[in-house]
Amino acid sequence: METAENKSLLKKILYVVVTLLPMAIYMVIYMPTFFWVESLDHGGNFHIIHTAIDDMIPVVEIFIIPYALWLPYLVIGMIAIAIRSRTLSRKTSYMLMAGMTLFVIISLVYPNMLELRAAIPDRENIFMDMINYLHSIDTPTDVLPSLHVYDAVVVAAGLHLTFKDKKIMLVLSDILTVLIVLSTMFIKQHSIIDVIGAIVMFIPVFIIICFVIRPVNKEQK
Repeated sequence: METAENKSLLKKILYVVVTLLPMAIYMVIYMPTFFWVESLDHGGNFHIIHTAIDDMIPVVEIFIIPYALWLPYLVIGMIAIAIRSRTLSRKTSYMLMAGMTLFVIISLVYPNMLELRAAIPDRENIFMDMINYLHSIDTPTDVLPSLHVYDAVVVAAGLHLTFKDKKIMLVLSDILTVLIVLSTMFIKQHSIIDVIGAIVMFIPVFIIICFVIRPVNKEQK
């Protein structure tokens, strides 16, 4: 026999599913598009993303851990936002979708790649093994702007809008976001240009979606 508690849990699950449905539909379209863009060789005409600062950034292999926490952070963060506020969840989803769409457009009109992986040292430990495996399955092309950075910053912003009363949670979220951002450079997945590009792209998207198109209210639901 179904209890009131079970019904309440089911309602919450259905609420989250319906709230995140636009994002899920978008991902069904986006992922094949992303892999198609990744498969393009553009006749070998890639712009090399590189600065002198990149050469000064060492490989710190333990940063593979926050890098790997990126996806769990996005999933858990989006579910938490969806549980608290459908409106803010949708806005966070729209920010993610806008950024990923812009990323595809940039990758098509400005093919780019990194040559930073040559700097990976020949050290033997589990973290280096993880980095080498990551590099073996992820191409060094289409890196500007860094979606790893953009998506993490978007979810962090969504959490701030949604959980203004949860100070400790927000501090922990911000720390993890900073570590994720740094990790992209310390394991040579991205140039500092990719990181700056992601933040520059985030700012207007955030302002337009959250404060121009149906501005977020203090008591948004």
